[in-house]
Amino acid sequence: MAGFMYIHQEKSTHRMGIKERMLAEVQKSIETAYAICDLLDLYDVGLEVHADINTSPSFKSNKALNEAMGYILSMGFIFKAKPEAFASSTCADKMVH
Repeated sequence: MAGFMYIHQEKSTHRMGIKERMLAEVQKSIETAYAICDLLDLYDVGLEVHADINTSPSFKSNKALNEAMGYILSMGFIFKAKPEAFASSTCADKMVH
């Protein structure tokens, strides 16, 4: 399996709760996925959107799980969340400062 990571850091003066922040990240992931869809279709490459959201209710990010999953699936992408989302479990966690 091969993959690549796109990094974009953004600062906001708007204070967001965990659920709002997680869903904003999902929205940015979907926007990026749409931007590269034609290229992936050209080479018949499937696309998964990995959310930095944990499936365990003991994690705060879990508050956004249902909405994120519905959003990603309704846009036609494969949904993955932690711990199955390797992009979030490995790459994203290493980028947090």
